[in-house]
Amino acid sequence: MKELIEQDILVMIPSYEGESGNCTKVHLKEEVMVINCTLRTFLRKLCSHHHFDLKASNNHYGRLISARSNLPIPINPDRIYIQLKVREPIGKDDGAMGYFKLNGIRKIFSREGVTYVRMDNNVEHPCLCKLDTAKKQLRQGKLVRELMSKKRTELVGEAIEYYASQDGPAMKSDIARLYMKIDAILMKIENGYE
Repeated sequence: MKELIEQDILVMIPSYEGESGNCTKVHLKEEVMVINCTLRTFLRKLCSHHHFDLKASNNHYGRLISARSNLPIPINPDRIYIQLKVREPIGKDDGAMGYFKLNGIRKIFSREGVTYVRMDNNVEHPCLCKLDTAKKQLRQGKLVRELMSKKRTELVGEAIEYYASQDGPAMKSDIARLYMKIDAILMKIENGYE
């Protein structure tokens, strides 16, 4: 499972597989794997592996983009997944949403009233949502990616600004380093060294 989670996963879709029941289909660039666990469990393992707090992310980005459900999952800037409905669940706890890697989506389109997501590997996945809904999810994913990069830029900018500033507040660590340097100079003077 760990080796699969570390690979470039394009699509994760819930799937009913014969006797195995509710499973997860994982689409890589050139391979499709069926995992014998629910998509919810697989997603939880994926988030755990990448040290990603899904609940905190939903709270944070939900407020920023003014949405409550089906939020993008920004594991990192290269692994942002959008959610789209891909099946009608049979059981009460069965998932209906599939997860599509934002950077792997080539096109979202409609053909004969059915919405499709075409990925970079040219595989088309039918969805059970309207084209407008799918495009809205795509826009939300792009917005979250933009917010992530803006936040990172602001953090780096703040750090640079702090250290470039001549009259910023002294931290305890700055004072401790200064004290150690003064102490070393005083020891040299007391021992007769220049």
